[in-house]
Amino acid sequence: MAEPSAKRAKTGEDGKVSVATLMSRIKGTSVVASPPEGVFICTHHGTFHADEAMACAMLKCLEEYADTPVLRTRNLPDIDKASVVVDVGAVYDPSKHRYDHHQKTFTETYSKDYPEIKLSSAGLVFKHFGAQVVEALCGPIAPKNAAAILAKTYDSLIRELDALDNGVSVADNPRYRFCTHLGARVGRLNPGWQEKSSPAIENERFQEAMALAAKELTDVICGYSEGWLPARVIVEDTLAKRSEVHPSGEIMKLPSFCPWQEHLFDLESEDEKNRSPLVKYVLFQDSRAGWRIQAVPKARGSFENRLALPKPWCGMRDQELSDLTGIPGCVFVHAAGFIGGHATEEGAFKMAKKALEEHAKA
Repeated sequence: MAEPSAKRAKTGEDGKVSVATLMSRIKGTSVVASPPEGVFICTHHGTFHADEAMACAMLKCLEEYADTPVLRTRNLPDIDKASVVVDVGAVYDPSKHRYDHHQKTFTETYSKDYPEIKLSSAGLVFKHFGAQVVEALCGPIAPKNAAAILAKTYDSLIRELDALDNGVSVADNPRYRFCTHLGARVGRLNPGWQEKSSPAIENERFQEAMALAAKELTDVICGYSEGWLPARVIVEDTLAKRSEVHPSGEIMKLPSFCPWQEHLFDLESEDEKNRSPLVKYVLFQDSRAGWRIQAVPKARGSFENRLALPKPWCGMRDQELSDLTGIPGCVFVHAAGFIGGHATEEGAFKMAKKALEEHAKA
């Protein structure tokens, strides 16, 4: 039996809507084929897709819609009675909470950064409610951090749904097909052609689709809040202080290991001071208490480096490497010159400093 609606709608003491609370809200949501009394969310009946499942899941994150039933219909008089309409009705009018994208006149995109991908119902709801969804799932956070999570969530999860629903391929000539993405998993929840189907069965499956979308949404947004964002803060602070490590500003030392490459490229693209000069080497402690020196790639995902470690060091190890560099305690330098190791923090710094000096001589 579903929990009472008052319990389902309750957020935690930290102001967050937990995964358990969100799942309880969805489990307790009435998904119906006839207009219910009072306020309701409306989407279309028949085969469902990930975009409207996600749109409804996002609305369920908000207290205002926590207990609101979902009507699945294409009957226009019923659609017009809804408090919020997603993916049906041929109207886009945020002032009336109408969020359909199927009309010929529709050209809306998320921003100028995504000119080739029109919004689906997921993108429309995210564009108008995304900030509230992020706050609901993450709790009160600094506006700058909330904006960063909002941008990342669209760029990763929601953009994918928009592209999929609008027939935008991930590549011109993909070498293989994806069959495990959210759109495919939601699609498989529809009753198969050999299965018994009815409005009640469809609506039950749509409820499952909302839960699946909600889990994906919380995994992504909470992952950014709890893992990605703290790492960004560390990299941002370290980048600002890099001239304290070495006067060149080309060596960055992390106080503790965290994923850094994506954040470094993001921060450099956001502000001129973060790329003047460009960081060449990053120092961090490894899992066995040693230290690493890693060359920064030329670009995201590139195997080329801005400044590889000196060629004579590449492929060398231990005492042989220490003798060559004149720095006791060296552990290794990879044959490709993108990473090296030293037993101590001071030694890793000396390797980075000497690498800069060696390249300056060349």
